[in-house]
Amino acid sequence: MTPPPSTHDGAALAAALLVGAAAVAALLSRRVIGLHVMDYPGSRSAHAAPVPKGGGLAILTVFVIGVPLLQRMFHHHPDVGDVTLLAATAWLGLFSWRDDMRPMPPLWKLGAQCAAGMLVAWGGMAASGHGVTLPGLAWRMLWLVMLCNVLNFMDGLNGLASGCTLIAALATAALCLMAQGGVETWGTALLLAAGIAGFLPFNFPHARLFMGDVGSQCCGLVLGALGLHMATMPRLAHGTALMPLMLCGLLADVGLTLLRRAWLRRPVMQAHREHVYQMAHRAGLPAPFVTLQAWGATLCGALAAMVVGLHGARPAMSLGVLLCLQLAWTVVVARLVRRTPGLHW
Repeated sequence: MTPPPSTHDGAALAAALLVGAAAVAALLSRRVIGLHVMDYPGSRSAHAAPVPKGGGLAILTVFVIGVPLLQRMFHHHPDVGDVTLLAATAWLGLFSWRDDMRPMPPLWKLGAQCAAGMLVAWGGMAASGHGVTLPGLAWRMLWLVMLCNVLNFMDGLNGLASGCTLIAALATAALCLMAQGGVETWGTALLLAAGIAGFLPFNFPHARLFMGDVGSQCCGLVLGALGLHMATMPRLAHGTALMPLMLCGLLADVGLTLLRRAWLRRPVMQAHREHVYQMAHRAGLPAPFVTLQAWGATLCGALAAMVVGLHGARPAMSLGVLLCLQLAWTVVVARLVRRTPGLHW
């Protein structure tokens, strides 16, 4: 049997693979632009001219190929959880790419998300050795489908969803490495980060390429799966709360918007431009500034997750601070909207 690489050699090999993955993602992003699958602006778009979409294909390709390579490099034998995550990500990505080219009914998209979420949830529970239960399967699938939609809803401004995913993936990798987690967790997070790092220069600050549903939904699925992994790591305190803390800004924006629309009896499932970040942009704030605000909120969430996960701080206190910051941002945006002629929330 081949001995595992030393710490130094393993780190060098992993770094080389990650740099290569980012470079391949960049090259693939260039090729996707040449496919000319365009996102034409509509009444709910933030862009004024057609922009190519489907950049998530580059992220998906690098992720699905790179994760097994990194695991093999560290002599990790994939279990059913690893296999189902890759299969579900590939399935959801290909379905979403088809939807990017020819939009399908919302229920079909939800069905695809549920199928992918169910597969990941089942694989994770089967790999844990504690058995598969219906309640556990249901709440895990609900969490995964929710994150698929959260990233999809928040992918409406240059670099916002992709940058937040990059920060959350890097923070997850750091947490898992410090908690002596396996390559199946920190390696998965780093490969996701590498794919996004190669794509992001084409999307921010000026968009030459959009992720599309193929990118945003797959990012949501993988982040959700990483959150479930952290919940089972014994060296991380309050593991279940760590990914929600990291993505608190995104979750708060989506939750507040949906609750508000339901309160005003507006269709919750209908596409709109009423998210806090969208209203901030419509009120005159530059798109890069709004995106950087979202990155900052995710970074604050990542720091809170590290304090909670590594030092055992109470999640409720950290969550309260993060929600106060998000509330302050929402109040600022609401005041800007009121001062903007012809704009109503």
